[in-house]
Amino acid sequence: MSGLEMERLLTVQEVADVLRVSRWSVGRYIEAGALEAIKGDGPNGTVRIPLRSLSAYIEAHTVGPGDQP
Repeated sequence: MSGLEMERLLTVQEVADVLRVSRWSVGRYIEAGALEAIKGDGPNGTVRIPLRSLSAYIEAHTVGPGDQP
């Protein structure tokens, strides 16, 4: 067996629920490069967001004490 581990992949709706934004907003974050996404084959391939990408996005956008919101 190789050292490749399967990472948890989230749907656009799951990411939208976590961030409390619309699916449309998640799509814009992906297009802007703020979130990494994996698209399945074909014109209607499903889009999945790696959990590590969502975690990195949240960490990068977390405002701490003294930061401007």
